[in-house]
Amino acid sequence: MKKVMLMMVMAGIMVAAQAQTDKKEAPKKEMKMKEHVCTKACTKEHHAYAHGEKGHSCTDACKKKG
Repeated sequence: MKKVMLMMVMAGIMVAAQAQTDKKEAPKKEMKMKEHVCTKACTKEHHAYAHGEKGHSCTDACKKKG
């Protein structure tokens, strides 16, 4: 009887572990990139690229915004 119960518990754990894994990745959104337009934040040495402009690379903080 103990073996049957142990096998049922092990099967339950295996099913729960399988349900927690997601092998599919969320599709990435392709965004049209706009040309860069300089703002007051831009200098001769460095441009401040806005989200969605060519040359912008997203950071973790940028990704959290949307």
